[in-house]
Amino acid sequence: MSIQRHSAEAFDALVRESEALEERMADWQVRSSEPDPAEVAAVRSDYRGWHARARRLLEPESQKKLDEYRDGGLFSQGVANYLDNPREPNVLQADDGSYPLGRWQHPFSQIREKLERQRALIAEVAPDTSPAEAAATDLSQCLRRLPELLATLQRRAPDWPIGEAISDEADLQIVVEAYLRTLFDDVRAEDYVPSHAGANSRVDFVLPEVGVIVETKMTRESLTARKLGEELLILSSASAEFCRRCQGVARKTGGISSE
Repeated sequence: MSIQRHSAEAFDALVRESEALEERMADWQVRSSEPDPAEVAAVRSDYRGWHARARRLLEPESQKKLDEYRDGGLFSQGVANYLDNPREPNVLQADDGSYPLGRWQHPFSQIREKLERQRALIAEVAPDTSPAEAAATDLSQCLRRLPELLATLQRRAPDWPIGEAISDEADLQIVVEAYLRTLFDDVRAEDYVPSHAGANSRVDFVLPEVGVIVETKMTRESLTARKLGEELLILSSASAEFCRRCQGVARKTGGISSE
């Protein structure tokens, strides 16, 4: 099990890709000649791939709307209709050969509107935070439940002083690592980040799949709130250079009690 989030960049990339597809198909109805069939086939294939990827990022209700804009309906044109035959003449033709309702059966002005609505669906669900920040928030909430986990184990084994056995940060790290490995496939313990202020810093755990660093700290008389803050600030500055994806730092501070 792992905590996975789609990045804001993934949504932005889909919007830009849709805009590029629109640009490629925009002039097919204003040319004096038919567009190259190979060109149309390539855009059709790229659009299908785009639609499949966009669909995976949306909730079921938005997926339905995305499909409707692609497929069209009885009285509306869909993107797929245009891509099947962008220069299909309008079936409503006057006796004199003119087209009172427009020359094309699938006018691009209507298709542009469908593409814009599809992009709007994607923009509406784009996250405001990075996946690392979101994962760090979720992970912090999980780590706050560690005392509840230990208390539950203690009730099943009253003669086993689980909480009291965690006497220092080394003990705490074992518990945290075991917990992290139930959530993530790749947990790298005691990794080093590049030198900061003339010294290398070692972090307790790195979670590459979500770009998060976890540092364990255990309270003691000599560790004041100010000193703890300074240590975490140095670690945070060094870790930013260590991994561009590491945009969140999940911190587990304080002791763990079985009470």
